[in-house]
Amino acid sequence: MAGNRRALLAGTAMCAALLLPLALPAQQPAEVNRIVLRVNDRILTLLDYEMRKTDRIQILQSADIPPEERQELLAGVGRGVLEAAFGEMLLLSQADRLGIEPSSGAVDEAIARVKQQFGLETEQDFQAALASSGMTMEALRTQYRSSLAMQEVLGREVRGRVAIGEEDLRRYYQSHPEEFEVPVRRRVRELVVLDSSSLDGAERRKLAEDLAARIEAGELSEAEVERQSEQGLVTEWIDLGWVQPGDLDPQLERAMESLGANEVSEPVPARGGLHLVQVVELKDKELLDFSAVEEQIRAREFGRRYDEELDEYMQELQVASFIVSKPPPEAADFQVTEQRRRVDPLEDKLEPSLGSPQLGVPDAESDEG
Repeated sequence: MAGNRRALLAGTAMCAALLLPLALPAQQPAEVNRIVLRVNDRILTLLDYEMRKTDRIQILQSADIPPEERQELLAGVGRGVLEAAFGEMLLLSQADRLGIEPSSGAVDEAIARVKQQFGLETEQDFQAALASSGMTMEALRTQYRSSLAMQEVLGREVRGRVAIGEEDLRRYYQSHPEEFEVPVRRRVRELVVLDSSSLDGAERRKLAEDLAARIEAGELSEAEVERQSEQGLVTEWIDLGWVQPGDLDPQLERAMESLGANEVSEPVPARGGLHLVQVVELKDKELLDFSAVEEQIRAREFGRRYDEELDEYMQELQVASFIVSKPPPEAADFQVTEQRRRVDPLEDKLEPSLGSPQLGVPDAESDEG
């Protein structure tokens, strides 16, 4: 769940600047210039942090998540902002080292995609969205340039580490057969002797038992069902289609689970009357062929191994990086481990700067490079 939530926030934050107005708490200039995080030559000032925190709070407040989970995430929003920024700064610093600089054309394509995603069909709509968010086109392009740079780093340096051969896929298939079993399926129809008919309870029960016997013997014609339906005694045949465990009312499922093809249940008291359930066709449980699930397994295994390689790669970047962390009080639980931290003899002499790079957020699709 945590991984999905982080992906959701990352993907949403990519376009948050188009949708969210910016409202920052008042700060003294010297304070907002304070550096709260440095990774190699990239820095995050308190102003950058506050802007990110505002966006994340607005995203969480509008997200479709349970209130308890929302409160938990809001309580840790400061740490979450710094953790996200830390990962981005590591990747952007690596992009600098590799000389990765996305082209203007690539940025244009990324912006065109977000226009389509948000239904911004005209340039006027797009400019209005920018204006309402308080973002300039230059800032938006910078954000997307950063995102594309991070995606290219991951594509070059992580995706290539994930090698999955057919033997790996077959091994998974053979060791997890329960994941690829199709349960017993029944094509079912039902006939209901209606509670709303003019018959009393005993008469309805007798009619239902008589109909069940005639269905079992193959003697109940469609014309007879139609005639009794017109009299308000029964429904017409109701085709329920192919059903699996959990699809029907538990009483009806219990009544049909022992039925073979063309067999009919005893009358089952349920909503609206006495139900007669007939299994028209039965398919036993089966194991899907490997060829039918190969791509499903490949996608699952790629995602799992990619996550493992990504974790290892980010640790490698951390160990190799020069890092200084001075989190705000509400984010004091954000810690750079001793393994990651390099002592900076000049950390108290660093000149604060408002010119720190705009740090984009990786696209949720960048998990696959």
